[in-house]
Amino acid sequence: MQQRRLVRTKTRAVVVDYVLEELFEGRLKSGDRIDLDEVCEALGVSRLPVREAIVMLERDGIVSTKYHRGVYVEPFDAESIMDDFEIMGVLSGIAVRRLAEKQDTETIAALQGLVEELRSADPEDRDRVFELVQQIITLEQRAGGSRRLRAELRSYHGYLPQAFRVGAGRSHARTVEAHDLVVRAIVAGDGEEAARHRLEDFRDAGRRVVAELERRGVLSGA
Repeated sequence: MQQRRLVRTKTRAVVVDYVLEELFEGRLKSGDRIDLDEVCEALGVSRLPVREAIVMLERDGIVSTKYHRGVYVEPFDAESIMDDFEIMGVLSGIAVRRLAEKQDTETIAALQGLVEELRSADPEDRDRVFELVQQIITLEQRAGGSRRLRAELRSYHGYLPQAFRVGAGRSHARTVEAHDLVVRAIVAGDGEEAARHRLEDFRDAGRRVVAELERRGVLSGA
C-alpha cells in the first residue's frame, strides 16, 4: 500500500477512505489480505481506528474477517457495484420524493442555488464540481430522509466519493442537467419524476464507474 502524503484527521473515516481508495485504484484486489500494520504505518494511526474501520467495511460487505487468518477483500465485481448504486439511487429517490411532497421553500431555494453554482462552475475544476454535486445529494438526503433513511445512506458516505471520482468522465453539461432535472421535479411537486431522475443518475454513475474499473482491469474477472 502506498504512503499517504496527508492525513487530515486520525479517525476511522480516514481509514475507510484509504482502504476504499486502494480498492478503487486497483492496489487492493478481490481476495487480497489487508495488512493492518501496513495501514497503521501508512496513515500514522493506532490499531483502534483501523479495527473500527474494518468493522464498518465488513458491515458494508467490502471486506471479511477470517478467524486466525486476517482481513480479506470481498469480491469486487460489476454486479456488486451496480447493486450499490441501485440501492443508493432507490434510497435517494425516496428522499427527493418526500421533498417534492413537503415543498419546503427554504430547502428548494438552497437546491436551486447549488444547481446554479454547479452550472457556472469551471468544468476543469473537478474538485469544485464534485464538491457541489456532493452538497446537492447530501442536502436532498438530509432534508428529505427520515432518521432511518439517513442512517442507511450514511453507510455509503465513504464509498460514494471514491466511486464518483473514478467515474467522473461525464460531461459538465450532462452533470448539470442530471441534477437540474431532479430539482425541477421537486419544485413542480412531482415526487415520482424526481425519484426517477435521481435513480437514473445513480445508475448512470454506476455504469461509468464499472466501465472505468473494467478499463483498468480492477474488477473481479476483468
